[in-house]
Amino acid sequence: MTFLSSHSSVTFRMATPLSLLRRSLRNLTTIPESGKLNVQESVSLLQHLGDTRALHPGRSLHSVIIKAGLDQEVFVQNNMMRFYSLCGDLANARFLFDGMRERNLVSWTGMISSYVTKGQYELALRMYAFMCQTGVKPNEFGFPVALKACRLAHDFTMGMLIHAQLLKCGFESNGFCSTSVLGLYIERGDLRTGRMMFDSIPLGEKSEALWNTLLDTYVQNNYMEEAIQLFYQMMQCDVQPSHLTYAILAKLAADTLDVGLARLFHGQIVKVGLETDVIVGGALVDSYSKLGFLDVAVGIFQNLEEKDNVVCCTLLAGFHQSGDAEKGLNCYISFLAEGNKPDIYTLASVFSLCSNVDSAALGNQVHCSLVKYGFKLDSFLGTAIIDMYGGMGMVSEAYKCFLDVNSKNEICFSVMISNLVLNHYCEMALDLFYEIKSGGLAPSHSTISAILRLCGNLQLLKEGRSIHCHFVKSVGDDCYRLCLENSLIDMYAKCGAVDDAKLVFEEMQMHNEFSWTVLMSGCNEVGWYQETLRMFSDLVCTSTSVRPSQFTFVNVLQACTQTEALVTGKQSHGYILKVGFESHLFIGSALINMYSVFKSGMQDAFLVFSSMMKRDLVSWSTMITACTQNGHYDQALKLFSEFLISPEYLVDDSVLSSCLSACAGLSALELGMLFHACIIRTGFMSHVHVASSTIDMYSKCGSLENACKVFDDIECHNMVSYTTMVSGYARHGRGREAFVLFNKMKEAGLQPDAITFVGVLNACSHAGLVKEGWLVFESLINEYTSEITISHYACMVDLLGRAELLDEAENLINEVPSNLRYLLWKTLLNTCSKHGNVETAKKIALRLSKLEPNKPLNYLLLSNIYASASMWEDVAEFRGRLQEVNPCRQPGSSWVQVAQ
Repeated sequence: MTFLSSHSSVTFRMATPLSLLRRSLRNLTTIPESGKLNVQESVSLLQHLGDTRALHPGRSLHSVIIKAGLDQEVFVQNNMMRFYSLCGDLANARFLFDGMRERNLVSWTGMISSYVTKGQYELALRMYAFMCQTGVKPNEFGFPVALKACRLAHDFTMGMLIHAQLLKCGFESNGFCSTSVLGLYIERGDLRTGRMMFDSIPLGEKSEALWNTLLDTYVQNNYMEEAIQLFYQMMQCDVQPSHLTYAILAKLAADTLDVGLARLFHGQIVKVGLETDVIVGGALVDSYSKLGFLDVAVGIFQNLEEKDNVVCCTLLAGFHQSGDAEKGLNCYISFLAEGNKPDIYTLASVFSLCSNVDSAALGNQVHCSLVKYGFKLDSFLGTAIIDMYGGMGMVSEAYKCFLDVNSKNEICFSVMISNLVLNHYCEMALDLFYEIKSGGLAPSHSTISAILRLCGNLQLLKEGRSIHCHFVKSVGDDCYRLCLENSLIDMYAKCGAVDDAKLVFEEMQMHNEFSWTVLMSGCNEVGWYQETLRMFSDLVCTSTSVRPSQFTFVNVLQACTQTEALVTGKQSHGYILKVGFESHLFIGSALINMYSVFKSGMQDAFLVFSSMMKRDLVSWSTMITACTQNGHYDQALKLFSEFLISPEYLVDDSVLSSCLSACAGLSALELGMLFHACIIRTGFMSHVHVASSTIDMYSKCGSLENACKVFDDIECHNMVSYTTMVSGYARHGRGREAFVLFNKMKEAGLQPDAITFVGVLNACSHAGLVKEGWLVFESLINEYTSEITISHYACMVDLLGRAELLDEAENLINEVPSNLRYLLWKTLLNTCSKHGNVETAKKIALRLSKLEPNKPLNYLLLSNIYASASMWEDVAEFRGRLQEVNPCRQPGSSWVQVAQ
């Protein structure tokens, strides 16, 4: 047993090179001025201190060098400048440079290089010009530094001058210089001149770096054929590709999405034995990940000699893109098991994967590992964690993390706000947005778009206008301006301020398909269907840069449906076929819905449905509903049976409601009861609108008792369920029950709509409940003015007519605008016809003949009333008038008349 192993409790502190250096410096300060420090030792120490960025020990050494009298040695001064430059102290480096009695080329080049490294390109070029003025000529190291400054500063004029100087000095064949010149022309975008310069260099003088620079340039600029040709030329010239060359080729294969090319380059890489190299292997991992061959990428990753975070992050990004997050997380666990430490970029990728698999436990573990690995919660990591928690709906955890983030930036705020909006924490999102403004930060464009979307969804018009005033005018980039202006149109449209949305649209310098579509959608929302059709006409006829999208056509077809514009709808259908959008499922459903509005359009609706190559639940539901609404009840049930055969779709509430309506239309009680049983078994009775359809089916099939049972079983009623039951009572002449239920509905705090009032007034009419009818009608007039329609007046006139309260009926008719009165007179005439009230009917018919002298229906109704009362002379008189008004109609004769 050794001494050390037997005394393991004793701790030995090893002296670091830096501590030894500091000890050496302390010793040197005690050396006399004639001390032992020489130039070589000084330079060696300065180089070591510069490489380790040890500024304070270096300053101490600087003092020792001055004491030793070595500070005027050019070699020492150059290295002293290098030390200060590496430590970031350019002021002291320049001070030393200005104090030099003699400067050599290394001094000038070093100072210029220091400026370039720190991004001070203008000062670097001034220094270069000053050097040339003093008569110092740059060498093969000075030219590349100056050319790099020109390239990064985009000072191509100066770059051309330096290139000319380089040619004059004969350095054009030098590898460093030629590569720098090529880089200058590439940055300028002049690939043609760059290639000419490359070709002019003798083959033996073309360095590997020069080949790689041109090859990488071709790949970066998507000149893939030229890149492949250059590689073959490289092979023909017996130039041995380096690991960097193969890394560029792997990127080429990924960018072209050419699997064959990737495998070809991979085979060449294996042949030369570079597959396990971290740079080449990493490029292959990236290539196969982008091509979707993640198993191959994992195999290459596992065989790498050294796995770094760059390659790991590349692989994780591939799994994130493919959606296979679990395998990505397994790779990360293997990466850690081999003793590797993740960096912040790898951790950010892991957080994204955790969000994809919705694994809160794993996300928490990775979050806690930040402390283990010594990472502070800065904006970058904090943003990744916030996005992970927000993506899993864990908004409280995301917000806690947000509060813990040090020095939050705009991106961190933006991600937090976006997740709050996504999870409907609207007030918190607005508060954070105002915090950005008050904190002096500039909100990102995505943040502004998210807040505008929030204002639109919540109809916060005032806040939306405030954001419009504060930020949109400050946006300079056309792409971002277009995005924000589209968000503004969307916000104004959702808030119902379509005029403002149109103003934004009209002031836009450019539009895209989303601009048109979102404004059309806004017009549809407020009922401006004609405006939608006008905009579509403008888009098709005048716009050359924008073409309608499939979403545009959905809005257009909706407008055609609402305005019953069949011709425009058919024209739109033709355009859809022309551009090839008919395969989109929602387009097919919109076409079926549009055609089903027209009685003559059902055949076209069937054609659209039968021509759909693929159907989804919405298309089936739309077609079945269309059949039901147009009275094709048998066809609706037949379609439902076909729908059940398809195993890929499950029945939903909309389909079941339509089938119940079909059963009601056919008065098929037994079939309706089967559907009711199916609904109970599938759990859809909890859907109030399905239960309401069941009530409607039973009431129309004559089973009011079952309708009442279904109504009583509903746990949470809404306006639809109450209205359906009221209509059911009305249908069965149970006016008293309808009236009581109507009052219960109001007591429950539900607001009756126009259909509810029609139902209860009809119920009162059929039951002769005049008093109750007046109460309902007065309630409608006094409390629900916006719901009043001519149908309500017709119901009330019918009620009064049935009760033979003709004066009251006439007074009520006179309250209606004169252009609508003839509809009510017809209602009263029909009522008199049903009850044989001949005298009153005659008075009404005379009124109608004055209001509509050319309408034969008025004479026909009165003629039928006289016939039912056996008043044949009057029948003959009015049929004579009918013949005058409508000579094409031949009146029939009764056998009674013939006998007479």
